[in-house]
Amino acid sequence: MAGVMCALLENRYEALGKKCTHPPFAFAIIASGYMLSDSKWTHLYERPLSTPSLHMYGILDSYIHVSKSIDLCR
Repeated sequence: MAGVMCALLENRYEALGKKCTHPPFAFAIIASGYMLSDSKWTHLYERPLSTPSLHMYGILDSYIHVSKSIDLCR
């Protein structure tokens, strides 16, 4: 979810509404993050994010496979 929020704020997508004045995040800390697979959100991953980010994932995480977290890092 943090990756989606970064993309939304960086690109001022309409999903945020015209009244959104929140600036892009200064940085993001993402734990066990992954890309959403719903076609409604996949366009957000077309461009790399410019928000600096720290990604943390566990190789023994039984809920989010490490490969999904690494895909988000790219």
